[in-house]
Amino acid sequence: MQRTFNMWLRYLALGAIVCVCSCTEEPANLAANEDENIDILEELRLLRKMVVENRILITKQETELKTVKRELEETKRNCHCGSTSDEKKITAKKVEVPQKKATLIRRGRIIPPTSHDGPVAFYGYMSTPMTNIGGHHTLVFDVIKTNSGNGLHPTTGVFMAPSSGFYVFTWTIREFDNSYHSVELVVNGQEVGALYQHAGPGEDDMSSTTVVIHVNEGEDVFLRTKMDFNQGVINSSIHGYSSFAGWKLN
Repeated sequence: MQRTFNMWLRYLALGAIVCVCSCTEEPANLAANEDENIDILEELRLLRKMVVENRILITKQETELKTVKRELEETKRNCHCGSTSDEKKITAKKVEVPQKKATLIRRGRIIPPTSHDGPVAFYGYMSTPMTNIGGHHTLVFDVIKTNSGNGLHPTTGVFMAPSSGFYVFTWTIREFDNSYHSVELVVNGQEVGALYQHAGPGEDDMSSTTVVIHVNEGEDVFLRTKMDFNQGVINSSIHGYSSFAGWKLN
């Protein structure tokens, strides 16, 4: 009897312990679940806020894009409506003017305009002798007797072709008293011909040569001394001129 009573007491004690453990764990689980639910709700609230802000930003950008498109279309309409054939011609001429000016200014000098349709021919000579001439010195023919097409410039000695075609160029160099010079013809920066004249002591001599070559409109043609073989005087006077001439073959 006593043994049976003791067994019942043990069962009651075990039941109490189980009950106490169950009652203790359940509130802890509930608290953890409640905290987790709060975090999830907070994240959802932040996500909703971000979605709303993005929608507002997208709407603003769409409005700005529509405004830009509208302004672009209006600009295109104004451009097309305002241009007539005469205005296009005027615009083209305005564009051509700076380009032509750029071609007229070469090596710090002003050259007459090109696109000459008539005959092209020139002839000029030195009015006075030239002394102490170094290498690559451009010869100047300041007295111009013929200049059809206005290609030869009197202060620079440079001829600029008024039109494209085949040209004949000839030049004469006079030397005096132990002078000698080598003179080359330069077309568009390239040597295409040369002449060498040497006068002995007390001598007064002249030499000439000729070149036939194609020249494009606007290209420079001039005579200059070579870098070597330059000594003394290139003479020029009424008794014999150092000269430069050329003409276009039609």
